This record gives sequence, C-alpha cells and structure tokens, in this order.
Amino acid sequence: MPALALPALLLVLALPPEAARPEEGALSRRYLIERVEFVGLDRTRPSEVRRHLEVSEGEVLDDQAVRLSRLRLLQLGWFSRVETRVERGTKRGRVVLVFEFTERNTLIVSDLVLGSTGPQPIYGGFGLSEGHFLGLGLGLSGAFVYGGTPSEQPLAPARFALKGAFFDPEFSFGRLPMVAGVSAVFLHGEEFACTDPGCDAFAGHYDRAPRLRYERLGGEFSVGIRPGPFERLLAGLRVEGVQGSAVPPAGGAGQGPLPPLHLGRSLITALTASYERDTRDDLFLPTLGTRLQVSVVLGTEELGGDYEYSRYFLQLESDHALPWGDALRLSGAAGAVQGDAPFFERFYPADFAYFSIGPALGRALELNFSTDNRYDAYLGMLGVEYAVPLWSSGAFFHRGYLALGARFVYSAVRARAPRTTASSTPFSGDVALRLDTPVGSFNLSAGYALDNFL
Repeated sequence: MPALALPALLLVLALPPEAARPEEGALSRRYLIERVEFVGLDRTRPSEVRRHLEVSEGEVLDDQAVRLSRLRLLQLGWFSRVETRVERGTKRGRVVLVFEFTERNTLIVSDLVLGSTGPQPIYGGFGLSEGHFLGLGLGLSGAFVYGGTPSEQPLAPARFALKGAFFDPEFSFGRLPMVAGVSAVFLHGEEFACTDPGCDAFAGHYDRAPRLRYERLGGEFSVGIRPGPFERLLAGLRVEGVQGSAVPPAGGAGQGPLPPLHLGRSLITALTASYERDTRDDLFLPTLGTRLQVSVVLGTEELGGDYEYSRYFLQLESDHALPWGDALRLSGAAGAVQGDAPFFERFYPADFAYFSIGPALGRALELNFSTDNRYDAYLGMLGVEYAVPLWSSGAFFHRGYLALGARFVYSAVRARAPRTTASSTPFSGDVALRLDTPVGSFNLSAGYALDNFL
C-alpha cells in the first residue's frame, strides 16, 4: 500500500522554487493550506470526506495531521487507495492539499457460512454489509444462518438466526463528534444436554437426546462519542426476550445438565459500555497499528429483567511489517462472566480456536449446530499469525496473502476451576488463503475445513 511521504522538509522541497525558497535561512517556514481538493470522487460526497479529515483550509500544513487523515479515510472502507500531494497555492506561503482516491464497492459480503455436523448434516448462511449507505457514510448490515429441521426430528422447529444493524460512525451534536447504532437479533436454536459432549449414547438417534430449545428476540441501542479520530466510546441499553423449554431424553436416561437459562419466558435487560481504538493502516492486511476493544455488559433486574450478571471482555491486536515484506499479527483476548448469565452470554471456546478436537464447532451467528454445549465463565486466548503477500494488483481478486496461524485457548467454568475438556487440547493452527475482492474479503481456511471432520 502506498505510504505517505510527508516529512515537512520534503513537502517544502516538493513545491516550486518560488514557494520553497527559504527566507533568512529558515527551513522551518510554515505553509498555510489555501484549500483542500479531492480527485476521484464519483459516488462519495465531498462533504462526507471532509468531516473525517484532521486538516482544513486556513490551517498550517501538518504532516502528522495529513497522515492521520489518510489513515482515517482508508479505515472507512470506502476507498481502496488514498494518495496525497501538495501543490503550489495562489500566493507565496500557501499550498493546495490534494487527496486522490480510488473508490471501492461498499456493498460487500460480510458473512459466508457452510458447515456440517452430525445433528445438522448441512447448514449455511449469508450476510451483506453496506458501509456507505445513501452516500452518507451510514453503515447497514444484515445476515442469516439457516439449518432447517434438525436431523431425525421432522416435527422440530427449524434452527435459524437473523441479525441486522444500523450505525452512524460520526455525526455532530453541537461541536461534539458522536456515534450511534442500533442492532436486532431473532434466533431459534437447540442445545444438547447429554452427559458427554458428543452425545455418544444417542449417535444416529439425536431425536432421542435431551435438548434445550430456545428462542431469542431483541435488540440494543447505543450512543457515544469519539474521543479521538480512531476511538469510539459507547454506552447502550439491551433488551431481549428469551423463551426456553427442556426436551427430556427418550427412555429417561442420559440427561445431562442444561445450559444456564431460565425455562419458560424470561427477559434480559442490560446496560452496555464499549471502547474501541483502531489505528491499523489497512483492514485487509494491516502492517502497522493496533486494535483494542473493551466491552462491559451489566445485566440487571432493576430495569425489569430476570438476569443479574456482568460480562467483561477485552480483545487486542498488534500488526507489524517485517523487513523482508511479510507481516506479523499478534492477538489476544480475555474475558470473565459473573452471576446468573444465560449461556449465550458466556464464552464458547471453539469460537476462539482455529479448530477443536472433538464435537465442538465454532458457532455461526451465535447458533450452535454441534452437540457440545460447554459455555465457560472465564476465557483467555493468545494468537500469532504470519502473513505472506502473494499479489496486490489482480482484476477481481485484488490482493491475496497466505496466512499461517497458531492459537492457544484457555477456558474454565468458574474461577480457580481446572481447564475445561473443551480446552484440554488448547493449541490449534491454520493455513489459509485470504482474498480481497470488490465484493468483500474471503477466507479459505484449512482449519475450518478440518474442524468439520475432527
């Protein structure tokens, strides 16, 4: 990806001699931005670009502010390339700052799921995300996963999940930069409740196995501020109706513990807070910067809910360019849940591993199609990924790289408890081909393929 060559001295030397000629031998002469020009905007309104800049007309040219503006624009996902240059202004000591863009398709495939388990021989899903809705910079997304009627249960309800979200990444309230969003979920699923994770006693006859059937319907509204150009601080309210029912095993034998959930109808009301800081230089293959995400959920009965719990989760990613052209990504996650949290607010270890030895399989839109129902209250994850760029100028497949990754996952059902069986083999690895296309980024993962057969 092109880098911004903007040390202040080089900017001065790049100007015509009349504008760059030092006076009194001062190389520290300051140049005023006469105007900011945009080149290559066809679908994007200039006003939408301007509100994401850290520079404006009449200010002193600052190479750091220009670098931050370029990085901020790349992170929006509206452009595949952002270049900057300085041109001579109409008067001495003034310059024109030019941003040159290559726009990209902002309607992309965000989710593409295909999997198979014993209880659900085939399931799949699809999601779309529009990052520049109506040309106003608004985010709109939706996704679904469908498994149909579970294996050997022709009269059982179909398993599916629907999710949608709307987000405004930046609007002004007076002089304060604000963010806001709303999301919704509708989900119908089943969790097995056998005495062992694989439900071996019911293999081939899953219709006879004990299960928890449940339904979720609700949403969340959040609003917050931007403390800095790459930061978001949000607070919100989540309300979700839940209905659960237990299906006993045929013959009465083989009943294990049900995943934590109030049977019958119940209500989740929770206060949420989150902080995100993202300084990565590229969303597809970052080689510089970090991403930090911290979230807190406080479920409370004071607002009419039936669950009293707290959930704390932290994720961190650090990206580095290597001298020979490859890239290294370091990642980590830590989480804890306390109190009477429903199972889907806890941590499913397979979601954080490349693959799991045993029946567990990473969930799809929070829907579990495996027989393993082990949700834990404590989680730790460490990961490393080595990226080898393969090409960067394809027609449809714009860019591609080979990813070699390894992860360590630790989880426990309670504090000071031993590691759960789900993480008894805590190491997993992956070899994947990542592709950047006009319709989204795709991941061809050997780890995911392996997970469907282990």
